[in-house]
Amino acid sequence: MLNSKSKFDRSDWFKLFLVCAFPLHLWTILMVFRDVNWVAERTTSWDAVGFSGYALFYTLIESLLLFGFIALLGFIIPKNWNITLRFVVLSLVAFILAGWSIMEQLILIVFWGWLRHLADTLTFLFTSPWSAYIIFAGLIVISVTVPLLLLRKHPGLQEKVYSVLERLTLLSGLYLFIDVIGMVIILIRNIKV
Repeated sequence: MLNSKSKFDRSDWFKLFLVCAFPLHLWTILMVFRDVNWVAERTTSWDAVGFSGYALFYTLIESLLLFGFIALLGFIIPKNWNITLRFVVLSLVAFILAGWSIMEQLILIVFWGWLRHLADTLTFLFTSPWSAYIIFAGLIVISVTVPLLLLRKHPGLQEKVYSVLERLTLLSGLYLFIDVIGMVIILIRNIKV
């Protein structure tokens, strides 16, 4: 538990990075498993391994960018909140932003034809890009506000969420190890070429 400290130290920032990396890496690994067979059949198995390495490398970059945004957001969170609440709130914002990104990709993968039909039907939403942005921003604000209010109201919930997040950091450490393997594969592929 983080309550005994007044501010984040390096290990807390690293845990926050691992939390930011978790949903993005989980999604990437699922997508790699979905596509690696297709790549191997179309080209070679070594190309499929290279595809996986590049996917993991780009996910590491995405994780760093998300962490950078969340770290900047951490500077505007009120300092009078206890450190556990700050960590949990930043982690949940990271999960929500990653979740919306994943949801967008999933919708495009599964419902592409249906979305094209919807765009033809609901032309008023797509006449100006600002209307879609406003709807999307409103959904993000609602999805961040509701958990924040619940966490502020129920301190016991903070501890439970923190406990779950701590467990996820262990799995994210494994993902970082897989990222290192992916970078080694990228180096080997580029040296041999």
